[in-house]
Amino acid sequence: MGKIKILKKEYFRPKRRFRHHKETLNQEDVAEETHEESVPDDNSELVDKVTITTDSVQHEENSDQESSDEAAASYQEKTPIEEPVVVQEPIVEETAVSQVPVIEHQEDQVTPEPKSQPVRQRESPHFSWLYLIPAVLFGIALVMLWNLFTDTPEHEKPKPVQETLTKTEKAIKLTRDHVVSVVNLQKANNLLNESEVPEEVGIGSGVIYKVIAKEAFIVTNYHVIKDAQSVQVTLSNNKKVKASIIGSDEWTDLAVIKVPKGQLTGQMKFADSDKIIVGQTAIAIGSPLSQTFAGSVSQGIISGLNRAVPVDLDGDGLYDWESNVIQTDAAVNPGNSGGALVNDQGELVGINAMKISLDNVEGISFAIPSNDVKKITAILETKHKIVRPELGIQAQDINNLQLDAVRQQLNIPADMTQGVIVMGVEGGSAAEAAGLQTQDIITSMDGKKLESLVQFRKILYYDHQKGDTLTMTVTRQGKTKQLKAILK
Repeated sequence: MGKIKILKKEYFRPKRRFRHHKETLNQEDVAEETHEESVPDDNSELVDKVTITTDSVQHEENSDQESSDEAAASYQEKTPIEEPVVVQEPIVEETAVSQVPVIEHQEDQVTPEPKSQPVRQRESPHFSWLYLIPAVLFGIALVMLWNLFTDTPEHEKPKPVQETLTKTEKAIKLTRDHVVSVVNLQKANNLLNESEVPEEVGIGSGVIYKVIAKEAFIVTNYHVIKDAQSVQVTLSNNKKVKASIIGSDEWTDLAVIKVPKGQLTGQMKFADSDKIIVGQTAIAIGSPLSQTFAGSVSQGIISGLNRAVPVDLDGDGLYDWESNVIQTDAAVNPGNSGGALVNDQGELVGINAMKISLDNVEGISFAIPSNDVKKITAILETKHKIVRPELGIQAQDINNLQLDAVRQQLNIPADMTQGVIVMGVEGGSAAEAAGLQTQDIITSMDGKKLESLVQFRKILYYDHQKGDTLTMTVTRQGKTKQLKAILK
């Protein structure tokens, strides 16, 4: 039995000896089998050697045919008789997977393995487009460089992207910086002492309507700065500056203050309040409640025009004046007084002045029309007050005299329900010169029937000036008289 030791991949077959070979079998031949043999292949490549060691090979040989006895006898005479060698198929060690086949030894050649050709893998079509990316990027870079160094005609240059804002947003952006906070400062009085430093007693809003070389003029409500010892203004950039009062008018509830121009550049544009219509957009801007909410914006519509709203100026519970105002449903709260009411064009249509505050009422606020504001502020800038004609009487609306005893004492006829009763006449006044007396009842002025004390003041203040002649119809002790007064 023979052992095969495998060094690499090539195998060599042991030589077989048969009787019919003419070569002489001797000891040298047997020893020759133990030597290492190396056979180069046809490709002149190095072939690993295989060493074959034969422990014992025995061949049993039987007698052949009688006709070959003589040849065998002569062969034995010449050559010493050795035991025939029987070559068995080699047994491979456990490490070998298969047995090596025995092939007749004609030529000790090893058939060379065919050269392996390199396998060419097919490129994946899914990622072939990646090769285009560098080329595309390079092309974009070239186009950018070309545009950078090439002048583009003005009509071909892309226009800058503009902000897309609604009309309301544009109006707010245009006007918000022109609305400021106005603080009324007064020294606090108590039983112990008087405060040396003025304290805040009220806050409102104001509108910058005029800016000149060194000063900026602000319009606000009279009741915002009433009795103020000093006024402080907080601008839209939160800068606080001291303001001075230029002029004010209690009857129209308007006042003008001014501050140093500083960095202020813009001013509010006036709209024509006679051209506004019900349903138009109304935007209220101001400082409701406190400076914490400065610049607050609320939106609504114009709810009504030419509203005559009676007001109590002296706090006695009786109406003293009737304001001609615009009605809106935009939210207006304490602190909004003096602020702006603008349209969607960013134009001032009114100055927020008051609202109806009742538990069962919502969304009824009023603003002084811009045309009245424009006229009054122009007078206050130069004359610092509104000079109105004076008749020189103390009067009261007879509608407020509901007690029959009072009416009888004043000799007011029972069927008279409208008019103004004279409660007192000032010495040296136009009324005294015209012959008016206490308890006279004025029933008409300039041919217009009087319905209330408010109407009396409106005719006197709006329709006449100092030096005008006022014609009055007076009832005295049940008799009617015509009187004329030259207003002072």
